[in-house]
Amino acid sequence: MNYKKILIINLAGIGDLLLSIPALKALRSSFPEARIWMLTSSKVYELAQNFEFIDKLVCLDLNYGGIIRRANFWGQIIGLIKLRMEKFDIAINMRTLVSDKSAHKMHALIKFIKPRKAAGRDTEKRGNFFDIKIPETQIGEKYESEYDIDLVEALGAVGVERKINFKVRESDLADIKQKLQEKNIRKDSIIIGIHPGGMPTRRWPIERFCQLIEQVGKTINCYFVITGGYNELSLGQRLVQILPGKTISFVNKLNIKQTAALISRCNVFITNDTGPMHIAAILKTPLIALLGPGDIKRFDPRIIFDQAKVFYNKQECAPCEQVFCDNMKCMKSIDTETVAKTVINLLKKDNNVG
Repeated sequence: MNYKKILIINLAGIGDLLLSIPALKALRSSFPEARIWMLTSSKVYELAQNFEFIDKLVCLDLNYGGIIRRANFWGQIIGLIKLRMEKFDIAINMRTLVSDKSAHKMHALIKFIKPRKAAGRDTEKRGNFFDIKIPETQIGEKYESEYDIDLVEALGAVGVERKINFKVRESDLADIKQKLQEKNIRKDSIIIGIHPGGMPTRRWPIERFCQLIEQVGKTINCYFVITGGYNELSLGQRLVQILPGKTISFVNKLNIKQTAALISRCNVFITNDTGPMHIAAILKTPLIALLGPGDIKRFDPRIIFDQAKVFYNKQECAPCEQVFCDNMKCMKSIDTETVAKTVINLLKKDNNVG
């Protein structure tokens, strides 16, 4: 079918959006005459603005669990009504239907927008409302981007280029250079980036990050820069107390594009299973990823960057989609000393640090 008006529904996080780039590019090149819209979440809207293969972006502001935020609720409903008026040839959901509840929500959203056809992943046969679908198991059997590629190929897309390109703008690099200079961080200074936040169940205990800064700081003359959003301010405040003057918090001070620029400047970037983890992998920044409940087969950063160091101790309850957990044994099983040694060895190897 020759689709003239396409709606991509991609309401997940930064990493999911970045991993969908090969499929989105293939869709653009295979349907050059089509108008391609994307409905995405507020947390990735700014990043998606740089996608030249998307003609128009629409933002839906969501909490964890896909719940529309109360702020500007009616404004968002009006936005969805406008999408319905566009009469799309097809709406394509590029995300896993993680539960029956999420499948019901997606079905309701598509019924409301009312495209002529709908396509998506038939996760554990929850996607029977899609006209065009690909099979998917709850626990991933392959890398996340491959599911998106399978989906657009089912629609007729061809010539998929699997390499994920993400360019940091010169203006953002200049902004970061200035911000670092204001903190007296020189061009030749060693910088270790730390991203301590993310979904609560995917956070390495903040006490471990504190210990890591102490151990590495005793051995390496370096600066630690902390990244994160508004909900992670307390984490940044906790960490800057460890080595005052050497630990600087940029939490809630950078947009996602500036965060990418800062990651590109880091000599090592240490992060939980988050969007910035995927950014670091794509940018080939020396990366240490701390993984726990996430689906490692779907999201292993070593698929993008084979030199990334991943700490992951499989637990019987993983993978899971829990936002909160009582024991967090998957993350607590990662010990500080091993991570610290890996950081130090990376810096000595790549930066001739004695």
